[in-house]
Amino acid sequence: MVSFLDADWIEAFDAAARQVAVPGDVRLTVQQVVHREGGEEVRYHVVAADGRLRVHPGQADSPDVTLTQDYQVAAALSRGELNAQQALAAGGVKLGGDIGRLLLHGGALTALGDAFAALRTQTTY
Repeated sequence: MVSFLDADWIEAFDAAARQVAVPGDVRLTVQQVVHREGGEEVRYHVVAADGRLRVHPGQADSPDVTLTQDYQVAAALSRGELNAQQALAAGGVKLGGDIGRLLLHGGALTALGDAFAALRTQTTY
């Protein structure tokens, strides 16, 4: 078992994401920023490039898009209780950066749902 957002969880998420194929022409880096209670912040980023997905800890050098949310929203998204559209519409996720690029290539990230589903069974929240 891995704890949500800990280093082991990010490593396990990367292992799951590496199994996902995306179109080879997609190049997109999505920075995730999660605010925990008490002011702690967790950052990781998802990179779609060269037909594959990767997940890396920390801040991306130059993310195309940044998604910011609190822990409760991030956990609900991870557990599959909430989808990104619902979270955005409700104001639970703040979106910054090149929105057009996300709209153009964001569909390639839908396969992350499968990676989250596999990881969900191994995650404690």
